[in-house]
Formats: sequence, C-alpha cells, structure tokens
Amino acid sequence: MSRHTEHIDREMVQRISEGDEQAFAGLFYHFGAIIHPIVLKMVKDPVLAEDVVAEVFMKLWLIRTKLPVVDNLAGYIYRLATNTSINQLRRNKNEDKVMARLYLDMPGENNAVEHSYSAKELRASIQRAVNQLSPQRRRIYELSREQGLSRQEIAALMQISEFTVRNQLHNALQQIQASLLKEYGFSIMLLFFLN
Repeated sequence: MSRHTEHIDREMVQRISEGDEQAFAGLFYHFGAIIHPIVLKMVKDPVLAEDVVAEVFMKLWLIRTKLPVVDNLAGYIYRLATNTSINQLRRNKNEDKVMARLYLDMPGENNAVEHSYSAKELRASIQRAVNQLSPQRRRIYELSREQGLSRQEIAALMQISEFTVRNQLHNALQQIQASLLKEYGFSIMLLFFLN
C-alpha cells in the first residue's frame, strides 16, 4: 500500500460512500495536506489554492457513492486536483479576457473608468441571473460552470438523462444571456459567452 493511502482503507472509503462525515473529514485532512502544495504550485496563489482544494473535496463528496469502485484513490484525487486547478486557471484567464475586452470597448479614454465594469460587479450580475433560474436549471448550471462537472457526471449525479442536462444547460445560458443583455447591453452579453 502506498504511503498516501496507508491511512485510507477500504472500510473508510465504504463509510464515506455511506455519508459518514467523520470518515470524510479524515480523508480531507489526509489528502488535503498532500494536494495543497501541488495545487499551489499550479495556481501560484495561496487563496486560490485553498479554493481549489475545497472544490476538489466538494466534488469528492458529491460523488462519494462511487468511491468504493475507485482502484487508486490517491491517483484519483491527484488527477481531480490537477483538473480542477486547470479549470480554475482557464476560468480566471477567460475572466481576465472579458475584463480587458470591456475596458477596450468602452467609449472615450476619459470615461473608461467611469463606464467600465469591475469583475466583482459582473460576477454579481451573473449570480443574480443564475438565482432567477429554476432550481433544477440552476443546479445544472452551477455543477457545469462553477464545479466543472461534465454533462455525463451531472446526469449521473442528478439521475437524469444527458439530453436533459444539455437542454437545461442551454436554456440556462440563454436565460442568463437575456438577463445580461437587459442589464449591460450587447457587448457584455457576447463577452460572457466567449468561452
């Protein structure tokens, strides 16, 4: 047994899959300390690294019922941490592009600061639009866009068809797009959906 999994046995994984929060806390404390330096090296930001580690364990909790079939738990957690880090870097890169584009598209150099939107304001507007979605549509959107789950993973988690996930996600994006169009105009709506 590897040094990373010596404290995580099959019985503990089974308890986690059954919803045992204490067993999951043990998994978190054991692997959180292992993956944090790896994530930090990738994202190069201590606060962002902690967010990524938290997201990794949130994803693990969401799929806990499937953990007993994972052969190499340490490898699985490492891969999940790596993929989540990459997804977070992509989200940050896209957000930076949106903000740079907004700044460039603003009329008049003297009014640029007055007319530009901060990333915080944009996120708040998007969150308001997301909050207006139906509960199922909002959950699908959040699992896809905020947690980085695939349509297949969402379908399995929510016990619905992949087709339903695809349609609900499409409708969610259209609804958010309409809300942003109403609030900010055409240019912000296009920028939001460049990724």
